[in-house]
Amino acid sequence: MIITRLEEIDKSKVKVYIDDEYAFLLYQKDLRRFCIDEGNEITVTLYHDLMEDVIFRRAKQKALALLKFMDRSEAELRKKLEDAFYPSQIIERTIAYVYEYGYINDERYTSIYIRNRKHTKSKRIIKSELLTKGINKEIIDNIMMEEYQSETEDPEETAIKKAIYKKKKAPEELEYEEKQKLIASLYRKGFDIEKIRRVLSV
Repeated sequence: MIITRLEEIDKSKVKVYIDDEYAFLLYQKDLRRFCIDEGNEITVTLYHDLMEDVIFRRAKQKALALLKFMDRSEAELRKKLEDAFYPSQIIERTIAYVYEYGYINDERYTSIYIRNRKHTKSKRIIKSELLTKGINKEIIDNIMMEEYQSETEDPEETAIKKAIYKKKKAPEELEYEEKQKLIASLYRKGFDIEKIRRVLSV
């Protein structure tokens, strides 16, 4: 295997190409340490050691650092690792690693996400946001059903009421024109028109 190209990303990071294919990203200090240079041969043993002891180790560290203060979906974590130029096989192993130890769980993520927003946002908006984050539609639908059925009052109606009381008026105190503007605003935010009318008594 021949190192055919070194591509600088910034002053410290370099993308390494082996036999004209992207292999991994290293720091400048790594190049010196392992004698990586264009035109040099890289042995199978060194390649394996780099992938295991440097690239995979750093990928795990990055994943854990990303998850330390914020729960993320698998798709979000995968995107962060891709953006950091980790090779696909390392990303797959890293995702498997964090799943194995319970560091990511799309069901748990979805449940917490819905629970924290269902009293302020519409179902449609929450679902759209979760889909954008790469959560499977079936997971969203199942957990949304569980989360909303566990409430004695419809969370969407609670969210609508909160939006209304931000106007510092009770529904019955709103003028006709105010109600119409509010209905249009809430509808644009994804709330069900019948629920809006029910809360506003129109």
